[in-house]
Amino acid sequence: MRRGPIALAGMLGVSALALSACSTAGEPAANDDTPKVITVALAADPGELNPITNATEAGQIVSAYAYETLVDFTSGKDAAGALAESWTESTTEVSFTLKDGILCADGTPLTASDVKASFEYAAAEETGSPFKGVYFPASGLTIEADDDARTVTFTSEQAQSFLLGTIGLMPVVCAAAVEDPSALATTSLGTGPYALADSAPGQSYTFELRDDYTWGPRGVTSETEGLPATVTIEIVENETTIANMLQSGDVQVGTVAGADRDRLDALDLNALQVPDRPGLVFFNQNDGRPTGDPAVRQALASAIDRDAVGKVSTGGRGTELKTLVSSFSSVCTTADATAVIPAFDAAAAGAALDAAGWTLSGDVRRKDGKNLELVLLYPGNVDESVVSGIELIQQQLAEVGVTATPTPSPAYTDVIFGGGDWDLIWAPIATTLPNTWAGIMSGEFPPNGGNWTFNTNEEFFALTAQAQALAGEESCDAWTAAQESLIADAAVLPFYESTGTFYGDGVTFDLSSTGLIVPTSLRG
Repeated sequence: MRRGPIALAGMLGVSALALSACSTAGEPAANDDTPKVITVALAADPGELNPITNATEAGQIVSAYAYETLVDFTSGKDAAGALAESWTESTTEVSFTLKDGILCADGTPLTASDVKASFEYAAAEETGSPFKGVYFPASGLTIEADDDARTVTFTSEQAQSFLLGTIGLMPVVCAAAVEDPSALATTSLGTGPYALADSAPGQSYTFELRDDYTWGPRGVTSETEGLPATVTIEIVENETTIANMLQSGDVQVGTVAGADRDRLDALDLNALQVPDRPGLVFFNQNDGRPTGDPAVRQALASAIDRDAVGKVSTGGRGTELKTLVSSFSSVCTTADATAVIPAFDAAAAGAALDAAGWTLSGDVRRKDGKNLELVLLYPGNVDESVVSGIELIQQQLAEVGVTATPTPSPAYTDVIFGGGDWDLIWAPIATTLPNTWAGIMSGEFPPNGGNWTFNTNEEFFALTAQAQALAGEESCDAWTAAQESLIADAAVLPFYESTGTFYGDGVTFDLSSTGLIVPTSLRG
């Protein structure tokens, strides 16, 4: 999971999206005089630079410059080989043939065995990778490598609906990283087009284009005209400051989700609006927490006006979430789980809390001598609209006698993965494949596993097993039923999906299926 807004996603393609005045990735930039050095504003520091253990949005953005996946999933385009030149797939097996001549940043060739070792490193319990069970099955996965044939074959005991779209998105590290993961903190040990040249955590990260990069997706190499020679990622935590820097030309690329877009939209910038940061509130189901009682969770869900909170949290720019999957997806696009979302009914919520033993004592509900006091955790770097939405949830819960304390955390996933103190959490988890939720909401509990909501919904587990046995679109009804089970059990309450706008000042780029900039598509 992210230590910041979470983006665990995968898909086989999305509807075509294009930047205005955007040159096509792989082709020369239209203006040969544009600078070959660009600065990208990033709203949060990535923290650790290990691409296998850091699934935060900031971590994925930074690591994409130095590390590659087997397959390139650029939005609006067919899947293309990144490290793989070809592949075959079924619901239980996907086999990749690697491109010839791939070199790691330390100059060593990447072999099929290295790819296998990278996945085995991610799967090891001591690694603690949040990608385990999300980008590849947590158990029952066999990996075979043939260095001579350059093939890596993944076989799953359990069928997977979108096996290529998950395994193909897993970052791959080189042999030196597997041997000494601590080296990833300061050194690029991947096959990406850029290598880390300098880092000042909390301030900036500078990447230099490798001169030996010849195997990029869609024909990109270090000789591709317009590909920046240097990319500096500058940490700018304030969104208004990012907008100011875009306006002044101090940065060439940045993402803005709030009202500052009004002034940026009036400028001559390349701009692409995409769904961003879905509003999702999760409930801690751990025994001993008040929200461990399903009746309490369902009462809390009924006490919250989703429509009002959704509009406030997105600044009036959002749309209602109909499933737990981002509308950025082109998979299961007709899915709709809204029928099971609890209706807003404060009176019914109060009655349900009474029935659960939490009765009013003055303005506060009490049970067994304890007040119903909840920790409402949320990421520390969300914009003001989201904070306002969270404060509205606090007010609405107070109206039924529930004390919910908004608690921002700059590293909130450290809290949830460590089994820390929280009852409700606003966690903007953006997924573009429905089967991603099978990994997020199952498995061992923290600190031994990634099932951080302590979900024990057996119906959900059974439905995900049924869905995994079906391929592609045939699995959509089963995946929707699985999501409905989570929502009906009040494990999660969906609100609205906000939007973000990627801006480029004299720079063009494409986005990946996970909604992040594709480094090999940068042209400036």
